[in-house]
Amino acid sequence: MARPRTVKAHKGLPRGWRWQNGAFRYRVPKGQEQHWDGKTEFRLGSTLPEAHRTYAGRIASVDGAIVSFAHLFDRYLVEVTPGKAHSTQDEEVRHLSKLRGMIGENPVTLFKPHHAYQLRDAIHRAVVKGSGERYTNRVMEKLKHTLTKAVEWGVIEEHPMHDLKFKMLPVPRKSQIKRAVSLEQVIGSLDYAPAWLQCYVKLKLMTGLRQVDLLLMTQRNITDDGLLVTHHKTENSSGKTTLYEWSPELTQVIQDIKALKPYSIHLFKTEKGGMFWNEKRGRESSGFHSAWNRWMKKLPEHQRFAERSIRNLVGSEDDLEEASKRLGHAHTSTTSRYYRLKPTVVSPLVPKTG
Repeated sequence: MARPRTVKAHKGLPRGWRWQNGAFRYRVPKGQEQHWDGKTEFRLGSTLPEAHRTYAGRIASVDGAIVSFAHLFDRYLVEVTPGKAHSTQDEEVRHLSKLRGMIGENPVTLFKPHHAYQLRDAIHRAVVKGSGERYTNRVMEKLKHTLTKAVEWGVIEEHPMHDLKFKMLPVPRKSQIKRAVSLEQVIGSLDYAPAWLQCYVKLKLMTGLRQVDLLLMTQRNITDDGLLVTHHKTENSSGKTTLYEWSPELTQVIQDIKALKPYSIHLFKTEKGGMFWNEKRGRESSGFHSAWNRWMKKLPEHQRFAERSIRNLVGSEDDLEEASKRLGHAHTSTTSRYYRLKPTVVSPLVPKTG
């Protein structure tokens, strides 16, 4: 992930952390120096994952009873966040930073469903522009998961945001329809894209894979039975794997990809054979981003679409159960909430006459 350049950039990290001289550092609480090699400030590492691992190893020997949300967020960042994709880690740090500023000092054991509703509405009111409902729901989903871990860790007995007790904000249907793209729109624009990007889009349409899973795909994913993919987002947690069985169309697009020059172990590669994924930043490389934008600029403005819209399209085309499996979701509720973007189509009632 990108390293913070200012003090503000790493707000929301565990208490006592700071970024200085190219590394994350921890200011050791008075009286705990024996757990940190006798030091009052300890170097954790130059990257966030490294810092989390170092901190987790040291903090395990220190009594850390959770009494406030700040303590809960600290433990979550140490024990849960490091197992996720870099881009997800960045998002979690931002969301927990937001929550820390609002409820960090509040006792976890006193948090009730009505507090969750008050917090949800306060976050939503603070959104100046954009899709406030979506942002609010993402922050509240993060709080909900930290409370799930609080139950698991024995901090609280009951989950105050269980589905029967708490509801997320409804997302305006208008914004969902605006994000949708049609299959005809995507297919009709392919002639304006370079050959490798055409293959990328076709494979995404067939599989619904996330961008990271496609850009990290190598020859090793090609098996006798089909494309075998371990989803990057859950690689360090559930390790969910999906086999996309061979079909004539899938076989053809893989043959087209393998024929692209230069030869590389990566299916989607740069002119030098490298991959289009920046592992340090946890996102697509600037080369992929630029290629996508050059393609979109060749299209009329009303026909342009975002890369992620293709995954949304796949989620809307299939039967819900099948779409959920194709997208690698653990629950159909995720598919239904975030990917079923098509409006419901009904025939108007024709009144009988005479």
